[in-house]
Amino acid sequence: MAGKNEQNKKSIHDGHRARMRERFAADERLDGFAEHEIMEMLLFFVIPRGDTNAAAHELISQFGSVRGVVNAPVDRLRQVRSIGENAAVMLKLLGSISDYIAKQRHEKIDVRDMENFPEYIKSLFLQETAECFRVLCITESMGVSTVSVVSRGSESSTEVNFRELARIVLNSGSRNIILAHNHPDSPSAPSQEDIILTRKIMQYLAPFDITVIDHFIVGKDSVLSMRRCGFIHDMEC
Repeated sequence: MAGKNEQNKKSIHDGHRARMRERFAADERLDGFAEHEIMEMLLFFVIPRGDTNAAAHELISQFGSVRGVVNAPVDRLRQVRSIGENAAVMLKLLGSISDYIAKQRHEKIDVRDMENFPEYIKSLFLQETAECFRVLCITESMGVSTVSVVSRGSESSTEVNFRELARIVLNSGSRNIILAHNHPDSPSAPSQEDIILTRKIMQYLAPFDITVIDHFIVGKDSVLSMRRCGFIHDMEC
């Protein structure tokens, strides 16, 4: 009797998975799917047997969204019931691949393209949960040659080593750079410390004939260009 019940459960779950796949075939943009349903379908491929609905609901409840799940650290994913080591790694890998593809879309981005360049900057910080400071070295044709992490800190601050920043830029051979950092849990508006730091960096790099084109801040709400918003001016440095 127990064996028959298990067989019935398996048949129900198999039927559900088939129906979900049929829905996806008719709606590949996932417009008609709820967040937990998208997560449930992802789990089909990392939890080969059984009901994934409960695990999907728990993941969305804990991390807030599909993006929140795939950007979560592996050790936190492992703590969710029914999510083992393989499932946790696969979910994290999916997030990393997604971010990698997002960055690839902008490989030949022009820094003067203010319609798309902020999205490129945003893609550099998708998985950052702490404040991170990056420098983008810019080519003569106004493309991006390299992106380097200068420092990582806490959720609210990070220390920038000016010598390390200068070393990175001088080694790149670039004379134009863009600064970027994130505010993981706050708006993109610059703090007074952000403004002062930017001006100090500009002053420090000026003797090396290095120009700071802009400083972008990625907040939880938007991406802000400090130059376009009038927070930095060359004549002040």
